[in-house]
Formats: sequence, C-alpha cells, structure tokens
Amino acid sequence: MTGRFISFEGIDGSGKSTQIRALAASLRAGGAEVVETREPGGAPGAELIRTLLVAGDTGRWSPETEILLFTAARRDHLERTIRPALARGATVVTDRFADSTRVYQGVARADLRPMVDALHQIAIGLEPDLTLILDLA
Repeated sequence: MTGRFISFEGIDGSGKSTQIRALAASLRAGGAEVVETREPGGAPGAELIRTLLVAGDTGRWSPETEILLFTAARRDHLERTIRPALARGATVVTDRFADSTRVYQGVARADLRPMVDALHQIAIGLEPDLTLILDLA
C-alpha cells in the first residue's frame, strides 16, 4: 500500500499551516495516518540546513548555492520522512515542496529554472499527488 502526498504552496502568511492542520484533522478523524511536515526542514538533517537558509544575512548565498542547499534539505526530508511514511500508507501533508524552489530560486531570485529542474529530476524525482496553491491576490 502506498500513501498520498499533498503539498500546500503559497506566500508566508497565506494560511498554509492553518489549512494543513484542518486537512490533517479531517483525515485523522476518518482513520488515516497523517504526517504533517514542512520545507525546508521536516527531517533532522533538513532542519539543520533550514537553519543555514533562514538565519543570517539573506544575501550571503548565491542563488546557485541556495538551490543546492534547498535540494539537499529536500533529499534528506524525502529519505527520512516522506518516503517512509508513504511506504507504510500514510498521507503526507507538507507546507511547501519543490514548487516553492521552482518559483523563488528558479525564477524570482535568478533565472535558474533549468538548474532547479535538473537537480529535482536527479536528486528528488517525486512530485506530490496533489498541490494546493493558496493565492491571496
């Protein structure tokens, strides 16, 4: 049996965490095992990388270095949290996944979408079953 993988995307403050908690509670009420997680982070190594990404001067990393750090965090998250949960049939609900990197590092910060896509294909190779985008525009 394999689980389901659902990601929520949106800007900070758009309500992702609130919607994730509501969905997880509803699924649990129906008897499902649900793993709530986030990116960057969601696994011990990924949380350490998160600290590197979110603490300190925002301009200290080049866009390329930032992409590599996000990919490394995502790989750890995938290996230690997401894949094991999916393998046992759980539903994984994450606050952000690859689409955030595609937008922020691949387009908004620099024109590096080909690099983001290539690294995702090589190191991650997984897309959510469903992505919900919270758009406050």
